[in-house]
Amino acid sequence: MFCREQVAQLRDINPQIEAAGAELTVIGNGNKKQAASFAAERDLKFRLLTDPGLRSYKAADLKRSVTSTFRPSLVANGARAMKAGFRQGMVQGDAFQQGGAFVVAKGGELLFEQRSDVAGDHVETDALLAALDVG
Repeated sequence: MFCREQVAQLRDINPQIEAAGAELTVIGNGNKKQAASFAAERDLKFRLLTDPGLRSYKAADLKRSVTSTFRPSLVANGARAMKAGFRQGMVQGDAFQQGGAFVVAKGGELLFEQRSDVAGDHVETDALLAALDVG
């Protein structure tokens, strides 16, 4: 549910990201078949990569634990997502892996970083756009 929600939010701002001369890439952790199905079902116009071994998540120091998945704030995050029309489907990939968002300049300079503390803790799209001097 939360992956669907976050990708929908990113899909909405992708035209602004592209207008800034940047590219959006999302990294999931399901297998290749799951990633292809996820991208097709959501008609994604940006790159979706997958890392079932979680190497990129570890390199980015993103949280992975049962306690970061099941916290009291999960209820509020779930209610928010459900109110917006997102529903939990079959879990694909590692359900205990939390995400994050990063804006990296062409030379490799890190312009923005956000690491999720709990499931459904998404980056604010305004913050991403601000890092690109958009918005």
